[in-house]
Amino acid sequence: MLGDELAGSTLFRGIAAAAVFIIFILLALISRLLIRFFLKRIRRRDDPGIPEIILESMRGPFGFFLVSTGLLVGYLLAIGIENPILAQLSDTRDLAIKIWKVSVILTATFTVAHVVDRLIDWYLLNIAESTETKIDDTLLPTLRRVLPITIYAAGALVAIDSVGVSISPILAGLGIGGLAVALAVQPTLSNFFAGTYVVTEGELKEGDFIELEGGPSGYVEDVGWRSTKIRSRFNNLVIIPNSRMAESIVTNYFSPTPAMNVIVTCGVSYDANLEDVERFSIEEAEAVINDSDQAIKDVEPFFGFSNFGDSNIDFFVFLQAIDRTGTFTLKSELIKRIHERFNVEGIEINYPVRKIVYSEPVNSDQGGIFKTESDEPSME
Repeated sequence: MLGDELAGSTLFRGIAAAAVFIIFILLALISRLLIRFFLKRIRRRDDPGIPEIILESMRGPFGFFLVSTGLLVGYLLAIGIENPILAQLSDTRDLAIKIWKVSVILTATFTVAHVVDRLIDWYLLNIAESTETKIDDTLLPTLRRVLPITIYAAGALVAIDSVGVSISPILAGLGIGGLAVALAVQPTLSNFFAGTYVVTEGELKEGDFIELEGGPSGYVEDVGWRSTKIRSRFNNLVIIPNSRMAESIVTNYFSPTPAMNVIVTCGVSYDANLEDVERFSIEEAEAVINDSDQAIKDVEPFFGFSNFGDSNIDFFVFLQAIDRTGTFTLKSELIKRIHERFNVEGIEINYPVRKIVYSEPVNSDQGGIFKTESDEPSME
């Protein structure tokens, strides 16, 4: 009688376990059908959106979770009786639970890494190109490589901890190993973190003309994580480590705007009429602004006398160019116009002149210094 009861109870438990497993399989199939149904409802274009990416990434892992859960529940139900034959399997209960935990954790880790990778890819394709800044274009590709490794490492540590293995020695070993690696690649890390600073600041953009204090100058070609590449005025590519970029004083001639001031200095004879000098210079500066497409039209020229020089009264003329290249054009044109106008108006721009005073001879018989006169100025 006892054997019949045990046999009947075992049969009942087996049927119940199989039924539970089948139910979970049906739930997994239903979940896949529901997810597919929602995907069809929300899918409007070939390029998937964020909800579609998340649903597609979860469809397979969620079904696996239901099937594995049904298998575990069925197994625990089957061995959860006082049966001499199945009693030997009761010791595997903890092992089955641990295997289920590890499989669920690894599946969740894979799913999260896959979703993050696809979301970053979606952002780069749909949003990054339309943003004004290039920070996301530079930051996200590197982040896309680092994040999955970080997620997988965290998932592996959680899975190891879930089976009762202490992860403290592993973390300590990783810390010591990471310190050794950091010391070995210190220059590379220095450039990397400096590159993070340069990229996130957003002060340097492709096409800007920059100059390092005591260093090279040129147009920015690329701002990377390790180095910044500029094209010099001689059309050569100069690669600057980002650690130096972060430590140097950098002048960006295109920030906050590409417009740059142009100052032309000159001098006229002390005999010149200064009112005429000012009027002629402003007229020529206005003519340059009106005739050149390299000049800022709404900025009036400014004139001023700066100081009494050795040979001339010095003055300056100020105007503004649209960019650095325009400064050279405007300055050259204004110098030519002022020189030509002063020649026509008879205004003299002196050469450097020194006045030499000769002393009277003390005694001609003793070889003293005699005074000589010359109409031409002498230069030193």
